[in-house]
Amino acid sequence: MESDLITGNLRMEDIINLDESKAMKLFKNRFKRYKKLVEKIGDEAAFEKMMEKYPEQQKALMGTFIDNNTLAQGFKKASPLLGLMGFVMEVVDISQNGTDAALEIQRVCPVLSIAKEYGFEQPCRVFCEMEQEATKRAFPGIKAVILSKQAEGDCVCVFKYERPANKAIASTTQMQSVFTQLLNRVLSLVGLVPNLINIGIKMLKLRRQN
Repeated sequence: MESDLITGNLRMEDIINLDESKAMKLFKNRFKRYKKLVEKIGDEAAFEKMMEKYPEQQKALMGTFIDNNTLAQGFKKASPLLGLMGFVMEVVDISQNGTDAALEIQRVCPVLSIAKEYGFEQPCRVFCEMEQEATKRAFPGIKAVILSKQAEGDCVCVFKYERPANKAIASTTQMQSVFTQLLNRVLSLVGLVPNLINIGIKMLKLRRQN
């Protein structure tokens, strides 16, 4: 595992023993490795050097969650793993018009506070940009973009992922979604009742005053 931590790679067999302490070691070692490579061969070459095994790893890890699920379902299932690393995330399904799409919202970025220790103003190049590039190379049909960054003053980091919808998965998900939406609508309407009563009382008071 030590050699994998130095290059920033995470093996499948390491996951079972993963915790925030080991993840932080991985993060710090990636900063160290990237900084040394930049000093030696420049930023672009360093980026590509770090990317050598990344798409293959991404296909194994990420593919486990998204190959037979929508992106949103897969990301939600992967959330506990990211939680072990110190990330706090939410996932929003924005799929429509034949596109499987999701927003990944990161509320807590554990690498944000350590980037400057290694001479980086922000960690995005070493982590998020690399992560998204690896995803696009591992899954050619996926589009991945960064919409906001805590490192640039935004309150959260937001990543958008899109791919053509899998019809079989989409059909099952759509049926579940219709039921969920109907249930949520009923619950929302029930939740409105106290507010509607308050509005009615206030309107009556206004009429009496007039």
